[in-house]
Amino acid sequence: MKYFILAIVLVVVITVIVIYFIRKRWAIKKVKCLTDEEKFISLDAALNPFGFAFDLNCDIVVSRNDAWQRNFGYMDLYDKKAPFFNMVFDAEPICFDYDGKEYRIEFWKGQYGITTGAEVGVYIHDCNCPKDFYRAACDDERLDISFVLNKKCNLFCRCDKSWWLTGFDVGNFSKPKELKMDICIRFPNSQMQLNFVNALIKNGYSECQLNICDNKVCFEYCCPNYYKPNKMHFIIKCLAQIMNYINTHMYMFFTRYFNRTIDKLTYTRFMFPCVYNFIIRLCVPRRKIKCRNKKKFN
Repeated sequence: MKYFILAIVLVVVITVIVIYFIRKRWAIKKVKCLTDEEKFISLDAALNPFGFAFDLNCDIVVSRNDAWQRNFGYMDLYDKKAPFFNMVFDAEPICFDYDGKEYRIEFWKGQYGITTGAEVGVYIHDCNCPKDFYRAACDDERLDISFVLNKKCNLFCRCDKSWWLTGFDVGNFSKPKELKMDICIRFPNSQMQLNFVNALIKNGYSECQLNICDNKVCFEYCCPNYYKPNKMHFIIKCLAQIMNYINTHMYMFFTRYFNRTIDKLTYTRFMFPCVYNFIIRLCVPRRKIKCRNKKKFN
C-alpha cells in the first residue's frame, strides 16, 4: 500500500514539474512576442490603483502626480509604521516657515519590499490642518525637483514639478546606508530658497555642502541627521530587511530569464497569475494604503 501511495506522489511530482517547464516555455515565448507598448499598458493598469505608474524609459516604477495618496498628506506615524510594511529607509525631514505656512520637505531612500527606491515629498501645515498633520502641496505649491539615486553607480534619475517625486528599481536589494541621493530643488523666489537653506544648515548640513545658484539648491543626501530609531524599531527593521532580502532574491531567481523589469513583471503575470498582484504590491510603498478608506483630512 505504501509503495502505491509513493508511486502516486511520484507521478504527481513529475506531472507538476512537466507542467511547470511547459508553462515556463510558453510564458517566455509570450513575453518575447509582446511589444513594449502592450507590456506597458498592462503593467501600468496594474499599478494605477496603487497610485503608481511605470516609466518605460528608465524601467522603474514611479508615483503619479494625481496619486490618491495626495489626499492623506503626511504624518510622523507613516514613517514610524513603515517597517511593519517591509519598508526600511532613511528619512530626512526639513521644516521651515514661509508665507505664513510651515513647509516640510522630506527625503527618503532605502528598501521598499523588493525595490530599491527614493522619494522627495513636499508637505505643508497651515491653519486648516489638524495638529501634527501636513497636507500635500497643491498644484500651485509644487516645486521643480530632481534627484539621482546612486549605489556605487547611478541607478536612475527623476525630474519633475511635483509634490511627491519618486522612483523604485524593482528586484534590487539595498541597505539604506549604501544609497546616496543627489538632490536639486528650485524655489519660486529667493526668500523661500533662503528659508530652506537655513533649515538645511540647522539640520546639520554645512554651507560647503550646498550648491546654490539663483533660486536652485543642490546637495547630497547620504545619512539622515534627524531620524534616530529606538532599539525596538531597529529590531523590526532588521526583520523586515531579512524578509525583503528573501523576497527580492526569490523574485530575481524566478524571473532570471529577462534583464528588464517590464519583461520580468510581464513574465510573472503569465507564469504566476495568482501571485501577480501580490508581486505588484511588493513593488510600491504601502505606508498610506492602510489609510485609504479612512476619513480624508480637510
